[in-house]
Amino acid sequence: MKKKIVRKKEKIVARLIWTVVVGIVWLLASVLLVLALWYLNTFSMGFEELLYTILSPLGGTGQSTVSQILDACLMPVITLMLVYVGFVVGLWHRGKCYKVLRRIGAVLCVVALLSSSCFAVYAFGIDDYLKKPTEETGDIYEQYYVHPLSVDITDVDGKPKNLIYIYLESMETTYASAEVGGEQAEINYIPNLTALAEEYISFSDSTGLGGFHSVAGTSWTMGALLSTTSGIPFSLAVYGEKAHNSVGKNGNFANRLTALGDVLEILGYRQEFLCGSDIAFAGRDSYFTQHGSYELFDYYTAIEEGYIDEDYKVWWGYEDEILYEIAKDEVLELAAGDQPFNFTMLTVDTHHVGGYACNLCGETYDTNLENVVSCADAQVAAFIKWCQEQDFYEDTVIVVTGDHPRMDTQLVKGVDFYDRTIYNCFINCEAKPVSVENRIFTSMDLFPTVLAAMGYSIGGERLGLGTNIFSDVPTLAEQYGYDWLEEEISKYSEYYEEHFS
Repeated sequence: MKKKIVRKKEKIVARLIWTVVVGIVWLLASVLLVLALWYLNTFSMGFEELLYTILSPLGGTGQSTVSQILDACLMPVITLMLVYVGFVVGLWHRGKCYKVLRRIGAVLCVVALLSSSCFAVYAFGIDDYLKKPTEETGDIYEQYYVHPLSVDITDVDGKPKNLIYIYLESMETTYASAEVGGEQAEINYIPNLTALAEEYISFSDSTGLGGFHSVAGTSWTMGALLSTTSGIPFSLAVYGEKAHNSVGKNGNFANRLTALGDVLEILGYRQEFLCGSDIAFAGRDSYFTQHGSYELFDYYTAIEEGYIDEDYKVWWGYEDEILYEIAKDEVLELAAGDQPFNFTMLTVDTHHVGGYACNLCGETYDTNLENVVSCADAQVAAFIKWCQEQDFYEDTVIVVTGDHPRMDTQLVKGVDFYDRTIYNCFINCEAKPVSVENRIFTSMDLFPTVLAAMGYSIGGERLGLGTNIFSDVPTLAEQYGYDWLEEEISKYSEYYEEHFS
């Protein structure tokens, strides 16, 4: 009798262990499936961008994405687990049938995990990432890279212009109506930016409102900041032995690279970078400190300076409504000095997923992002108008660009990635463009172009892999094609490792 009781207990324990083990397999399969489905339907970015975000310094990361993942994925996962629990309860007292079905159930759970894993590889773009020619060595830098200190960069009229450089988070020309060159059927969500592009200088890949294309290593914020200010894509190691000197760890960020900040520092500029989040995120503090000795103003500075309370935090830190008010004070302080200045700022409200609606945003449109994009358009236009009313404006170039294509699919779903061009506008600049239409260019071309807009002459019209698009010199994308450029910069480069990282 005791042996029977012991055997029965052992059988129950065995069943419980089997139930828990298979349940864990089912849980993993469920989480992978639900998360992959959510990612596929929510985001429009590759695994490279995701990998960099995960592995780079993550101070200051916005908390809303985590909340949105939980909101979107928790209930489906719970539902799938309840299905499993129901399956287990139904089999618990079925004798031989249970023995047969538990094996079938275990196999099905393993198959589900394998299937979910394969689907996740597809959804996250891991397969495309692995197909990139990372083991093939390229020589694009040996052939085409122009070191900024190897050419003459001279001020044409002897009086250097100030620079206000405004990066608008995820600002595509896609948000405009098809009538003016965008991709929206009827509504133009960026009428002010459209008007600025028509009034001033805006380079386009077409005859309407257009912009520049994103290539490998430039399609997330730090990649865009790097490429627009140095003329190279982000190909720095974010893991492994070489990562210590690449993404802000140990205070180093591409310490051999010469960027816009380095050039302007040599030319006597005082420089500042302003953002509404923790500047440590993705190593931005290291990059801007090391390349140009920028003064940094971020979320924590805003607390120290009394712009926001110590416990105040929305979105990634504070909203653009506050950012622009800080920008006005900081620009006035820079303008009061005796040095030319470079004031660079990065907005945040239009960040994925869906954007953040501040107090200035109305409810004109159906979705949050539509209202946020419209609000961002109005805010940047108001800030530019304010700048134009100040004494420093006459001696100041204002550059407005997006940083990279939108990473979620809202307002851009179904639009080919190549057609999702990034906004650009040059206001009050010295240079006169040869042509602003039908130009095929990337964020790397902005490096020499911004200097040209400020009134500097560049020997050969090229810096880094970028070309001054005010000139008639073709960009690398125009000369050899966008696909060629995309392929070449995706290859491993020993020159890149030795000269930039």
